[in-house]
Amino acid sequence: MFSVIISLLAIVIAWRFRHVRSQLASWRAGQRALLVVAHPDDESLFFSSYVANAARSGVEVHILCLSTGNAGGLGHVRVAEMSQACATLQIPKSRLVIVDDPQLQDGFHPWRADDICKHLAAAFKSIQPDELVTFDAGGVSGHPNHTSIYHAVRHFMTEMRSGQACGYNDRSGSGSGGGNRCRVYTLATHQLLLKFTGPLGVLVLLGASRLVSGPGSVVLFARDPSLSFRAMICHRSQLVWYRLLFVLFSTYTYANQLDHIGYLPLASRQGE
Repeated sequence: MFSVIISLLAIVIAWRFRHVRSQLASWRAGQRALLVVAHPDDESLFFSSYVANAARSGVEVHILCLSTGNAGGLGHVRVAEMSQACATLQIPKSRLVIVDDPQLQDGFHPWRADDICKHLAAAFKSIQPDELVTFDAGGVSGHPNHTSIYHAVRHFMTEMRSGQACGYNDRSGSGSGGGNRCRVYTLATHQLLLKFTGPLGVLVLLGASRLVSGPGSVVLFARDPSLSFRAMICHRSQLVWYRLLFVLFSTYTYANQLDHIGYLPLASRQGE
């Protein structure tokens, strides 16, 4: 009964602010996005509101997952589970890349920026996304794999200003400031109380954020809060009690706050 009440409250909040979603959709339709995560299940636990809103707005969402989640020796299982979860999130398998790099193995240790950047550069060159989304410096949970991605993206942004980053060679000249640009967003890490107040925490976000794209924050609401549950169920090997509680009580199930941190230059796309 409690979960039903929470879901109904989240739906009411999302309906009340449906005009915000329409404003966001108007400038994102037909674009490409690259979501960069550390482990299979990150997309379901933390980013489901973003993915659902982007897909609904007509954005072609791609996911780069930088490990197979093999800390428990179940990497091959988790790869298959992530494909199923992405199907639930309406992300085709062709838009999912899962990296199995000896230098980027799942574990409670930091990853080197250069090891991340070579995979980030390859994905960026292939996809040429209009927006890139990943963790912020807090990594939601403080996991060092999550925070390492943030620092690597910052490093990538700095290096791209010279037109050369981690093996990515931008010969279009856009690295010096011309051409198209990719917006870079990070998922806000909330304080403990806000993090675990479910849709009630969304009410706090409503008052704290501008709710429109721009130099500040964008808050994206889950029209269907059960999506995170359904996607997470695909990760059967990870369904332990504390993750189930996280999905139920986490604010991330009901809304994602994205903070705009800058731009990356894009090479001119063929035909544009």
